[in-house]
Amino acid sequence: MHYIVFDLEWNQGSYRDNKKMYGMQLMNFEIIEIAAVKLNESLDIIDRFQRVIKPMVYEELHPIIKDITGFTQEELKKGVPFVDGVKEFLEWCGQDYIFCSWATQDLKELQMNMLFYGITLVDRPPLFYYDVQKLFSYACENGDDRRSLKYAVDFLKLEEDIPFHRAYGDAYYTAKVMQNIDFDKVKNKISIDTFVIPKDKSEEVSLSFDTYSKFISRGYRNKEELMSQKYITTVKCHVCGNIVKRKIGWFSDGMKNYYFAGICKKHGRIKGKIRLRKSVDRKVYAIKTIKVASDEEYEKIVQKKKQIKLKRKKQS
Repeated sequence: MHYIVFDLEWNQGSYRDNKKMYGMQLMNFEIIEIAAVKLNESLDIIDRFQRVIKPMVYEELHPIIKDITGFTQEELKKGVPFVDGVKEFLEWCGQDYIFCSWATQDLKELQMNMLFYGITLVDRPPLFYYDVQKLFSYACENGDDRRSLKYAVDFLKLEEDIPFHRAYGDAYYTAKVMQNIDFDKVKNKISIDTFVIPKDKSEEVSLSFDTYSKFISRGYRNKEELMSQKYITTVKCHVCGNIVKRKIGWFSDGMKNYYFAGICKKHGRIKGKIRLRKSVDRKVYAIKTIKVASDEEYEKIVQKKKQIKLKRKKQS
């Protein structure tokens, strides 16, 4: 298997451009460069890919993008059409590979641009990938902080021999970070892309990791319909699979998150979180995570419920 470490640069439109697109499939960011390095299983760089993409929607280079990337209008005019560029890229990736990127947005924007042209990256979920920003945090810090790529390069004392803020440079440095962390230690921290969500129950994603379980549901019309599904709100211990006895049932923080606290007979205190998200076709789906909770984590959920109850009481 190969690791495809990729990065994108994109242009953005003005308010006038966005008004012009009203009623069309909106593309907030138009890709103007695709670049990647291919790593083998030993994390050696074995190949490189880079294409400049000629913009067709936001044809004028936004001043901020020009400033950051150093692109010129003339350079973009010599680029290849997006459809040709992305097809070349996917052919170059081969058959047996996994995507790697710094953070999560590049994979989303790749698929958003593909959707605009009627191309799909994945027909059936899940699409697994490595978020190297997250891996760096788990390998070198606390697992929660999310740092810039430049920070990681400086932290690891890597040689900076090519510029940042162009797709190839950022893909190259992301690959160098992978090579210089304890990848074997963190490679179980795989991420799941949800641009394409499960179409039905048979495609729903249910996975168990060392310290937590994750479930991704199919889409529903609204959050009320989703939260009425017993199979979604039922909580099982991610260690033994037993039903968790509810102590604090699912409650909302008023935003897009629901929380749960309960007790497993074998493994003690358990916490749960459901994040509600909307797919590109406006359906509501759930990302549910279940973990064994420390006393402190359990108490935080108890206090959160009390604070929300008090706030609602004051507002009524």
